[in-house]
Amino acid sequence: MDLFNTKDLINSIIMLFVVLDPFTVIPFYIPTANLLPKDKRPKFLRTLILAAVFMLLAFTIIGEYVFKILGVTFNDFRIAAGLILLVYAISSLFDIEIGAPKNAPENIEKEAIVPLATPLLAGPGSISTVLYIRYSYGYPIALISIFVNIILAYLILYGGQYIMKLLGEHGALLVDKFMSLILAGFAISIIRASIMSLF
Repeated sequence: MDLFNTKDLINSIIMLFVVLDPFTVIPFYIPTANLLPKDKRPKFLRTLILAAVFMLLAFTIIGEYVFKILGVTFNDFRIAAGLILLVYAISSLFDIEIGAPKNAPENIEKEAIVPLATPLLAGPGSISTVLYIRYSYGYPIALISIFVNIILAYLILYGGQYIMKLLGEHGALLVDKFMSLILAGFAISIIRASIMSLF
């Protein structure tokens, strides 16, 4: 008897990749990484990827139980994530620095976790997808799907620098502002859907 169905595995990997969508993280990752010295950028990317892996694995394995213990619903989590994304999108659109100066190295490195790793990469959509895969196809397929997609995300973000170079400085700025606007709309849609599902 096979441990899992190959077709289910392929479908799960594709499903998670579509939701994870590392391409949309590039315009946010590259400008932030460029504020660091070149020798620190690989560590920054590794931190981002490891944080995203941790989030997806944590929610796949114990997320549901933690929510129940704390009395937090998944909609509560989605609203919180939506608010974080909205604040980040607005600050990026208007070049507003929130908290300590953004160009301080310690603050740049924190952005590898919030908002890049979560909720941009490992957000409500990808978390709900891995939970769905876990319940539908089991732990092995869910875990394999996470690791395959996180490797793809690493490769895409690593090569994102070349994509942004092709766009040029003004093109990269335009993409950054455009994606910030899209992100704001996405954040509002998460909050709206979560509030509607409560009623």
